[in-house]
Amino acid sequence: MHINASHRDKLNNSTAPQVFFVYKLFMLLSSEHPSLPEAEVKAVLEAEGLHFNVVEANPPVIVVEVDSEAVCGILEERLAMTMDASHLLFTCRMDVQEIEKSIRELDMSFIEGKSFAVRVDGKGPCNVSSIEMEKLLGAVILRKTRGAKVKLDNPEITLRGVALPDSFYFGVKAFSVKRGTYDLRRPRYRPFFRPGGLEPRICRVLVNLSRAKRNLPFLDPFSGSGGLVIEASMIGCQAMGLDIDEKTCHGSLKNLKALKCEATAVLRGDARKLPLRGGSIESMATDPPYGRASSLKKAALRELVQALLVQAENLLKRGGHICFACPSSALDGLSIPKELKLVEKHEMFVHRSLMRSIIVLRRV
Repeated sequence: MHINASHRDKLNNSTAPQVFFVYKLFMLLSSEHPSLPEAEVKAVLEAEGLHFNVVEANPPVIVVEVDSEAVCGILEERLAMTMDASHLLFTCRMDVQEIEKSIRELDMSFIEGKSFAVRVDGKGPCNVSSIEMEKLLGAVILRKTRGAKVKLDNPEITLRGVALPDSFYFGVKAFSVKRGTYDLRRPRYRPFFRPGGLEPRICRVLVNLSRAKRNLPFLDPFSGSGGLVIEASMIGCQAMGLDIDEKTCHGSLKNLKALKCEATAVLRGDARKLPLRGGSIESMATDPPYGRASSLKKAALRELVQALLVQAENLLKRGGHICFACPSSALDGLSIPKELKLVEKHEMFVHRSLMRSIIVLRRV
């Protein structure tokens, strides 16, 4: 199987109805992977059926037009590889004089009579430190507003700047992703632990890339200790897990209960013979059992994944997605069923002897 990222399906807006975008957000993405953070943002917007347009991608910043402010609450709840997002006021070259001029030309009446703070994050070399930039911009804003006051702790308005080597982005902070909550769910903190489980942030990204939808069926056919099922249930999916080992199924249920997650079902079964009817699943995400203890260790990984894809072609609703991770070496000789089309592929370095591929397919 040869998968080329350049063959990704792209949104085609040429026949879409005209949409008037009323908000422009700039988002500071995590730098933990070169392509997954941006892909996750797009996948969540698609999953939620929201109208959007990517104006600019300048890692680690992405600028997106959206048609509703409600999108902020959705993104804050679902994203794992984004740091924060702000309503864009302006963007310009990374030049102090140009930044000052842009702020002086802004209508800052929305700050008058309120407390504010300026927070600047520097990504890459620039002539002024983040702290110096915050003081400088705060002073400019104070001079041009009436009744506004600087308050560094819990201000009414936080003005957000991100300085890149060639660009500066400035806006009103909309939200920060509570990334620390994912760390609290790490496998070693759960009552049932099995080595090799994915970290919660990666689980959430895989769920998001599968375009999982709240109130609709989601399946992890190699659910193990339940990491993906936990993340799917937390965004409101009808989350189901399946594992061939009875002890692991019971352990997964313990983990779900401990985290107050409501899974639709955790089934004992063989992922090569899924006990579900065709067209019943909206989205699937999974991490098959490679390089770790498993009762399936004698079955070739490629055969497992091949059997899964054949079944996914039938199980997924039309328009549904499957996201799966596996060693890049296991893709050789893999055949994609004709009704599954490649959406995207990402490569993730795990360690010296393992490069993980993350593949997203859509049933047409």
